[in-house]
Amino acid sequence: MSKDAQVIVVGAGPAGLTLATELALAGCDVLVIERREEGVQSRAGTVLPRVLELLDYRGLAQKFIARARQIRDNPLIPFHIWAGLQPIHWSNLRSAFGYRLVLQQNVTEELLMERAQGLGARIIRGRTVVGLDQNASQVTVNAETPDGVRESYTADYVVGADGGRSAVRKLAEIPFPGHDGTFTGIIADVPVNMHWEHGRAMVDNEKGWAASFPFSDGGEITRFNFVHADRRFADKSEPVTAAEVRQCLKDIFQLDIEFDELVWASRFTDAMRLADSLRSGRVFLVGESARIHYPASGVGMNFCIQDAFNLGWKLALVVQGRASDRILDSYQSERMPVAVDLLESVRAQCAVQFDFSSEGIAFKRMFSREILPLPEVNRAIGLQLNGLTNPYPAASGNHPLLGRPVPEATLQTRDGLVRIAELLASGRFLLLDMTGDEAFSELASDAVVVTSGVVSGARAEFSGVRAILVRPDGYVHWVSTDASSSIAEAEGAILDWLIA
Repeated sequence: MSKDAQVIVVGAGPAGLTLATELALAGCDVLVIERREEGVQSRAGTVLPRVLELLDYRGLAQKFIARARQIRDNPLIPFHIWAGLQPIHWSNLRSAFGYRLVLQQNVTEELLMERAQGLGARIIRGRTVVGLDQNASQVTVNAETPDGVRESYTADYVVGADGGRSAVRKLAEIPFPGHDGTFTGIIADVPVNMHWEHGRAMVDNEKGWAASFPFSDGGEITRFNFVHADRRFADKSEPVTAAEVRQCLKDIFQLDIEFDELVWASRFTDAMRLADSLRSGRVFLVGESARIHYPASGVGMNFCIQDAFNLGWKLALVVQGRASDRILDSYQSERMPVAVDLLESVRAQCAVQFDFSSEGIAFKRMFSREILPLPEVNRAIGLQLNGLTNPYPAASGNHPLLGRPVPEATLQTRDGLVRIAELLASGRFLLLDMTGDEAFSELASDAVVVTSGVVSGARAEFSGVRAILVRPDGYVHWVSTDASSSIAEAEGAILDWLIA
């Protein structure tokens, strides 16, 4: 019996749409099933440097930046926060993107939706997943329309990208241990003009913590985040009122601002849970379907998108018969440690950020003044916020590039100058002969791009490197510094992933 798709993605948020674009780029038949009939409210609003790098690999970064500039004049912010403290300078990452991009989640989804559909992904809205059944060869998803009509869809694999209350995770019976919220915070979009001194500001004192920044074209909407020392014990289901937000502004920012309504508001908590596994047979979890946590430093969506980039190319290779399904195990082994590190970071940040005692505030002042400015500390925290603290497992060897994102560089080739990021646009493996000798050209295939060239300019990261294999998601898998590097060695590194 024919299947409805090779892969079904449940959820059309940032993670689900990113996964759909990666699968469709590789030529896979992908179907996205989404419960919502309309777009999401603008919860997340930050795209961090590592995700901008990933988008750049697919030729999308400048499109995202251009769209953000239509919303606000300068959406590029060269610093960030950790535990409510600042600044974390993105320049310390030595990325091609020394900034974060301010862009509402709904716009991020619009851009990813356009990309996915342009590549041939099919998206069905208004379907609630109510059943899931898998066997050795396929997965069946049962869904209901708004009118209660049952529909069934089958695929080789199913990916749950359906958020913290994931139906896919529950139906796959993947345990989700952790704890419920111990406090609540507030996100509120307020219709006030941004031409005042606290247009972008962060404050903490004995009354709580608050941040504000412009969130619309022209500055007529301000987004506020609050954790009020007294109101943090409000129930998450309690509606956020304009009066409550005005009181938070008065207590923490010490400002009286008049407004009678909110554009949008919600409460969030520090509930924290992590799935026991990111996979159950032919079912996978990405993003918030696998974890929930307090939105510390606003990085959550970025980790979700990185999950999707990690899984997408691997799943595409397997369903198309180019790789053994054993490579899918690497999704768990690579992304689960990242999730564990993320939650540990969130715990640490909450412990520091929401200690409103005089001792806690004194520590934060000292840390901001004496410790945070140290370049090595600033860089370590920046790597942590981007999920780059530890390298992925890679081929044998101890070269510092192994398991880490390939540094951006420009190569001088026979055809002219080309950036490494541009060479990853097709979503295939990239084998770089960095001597310009074209020694590996015979390894080019429909799964591997082979390019020969010499790095333009002095780049210490590539000192002594003669050849390098870069995965479709931009991570370095193999490095050769040996003048006698053979085609067999390079081919062996490729065969770590592909079927001969």
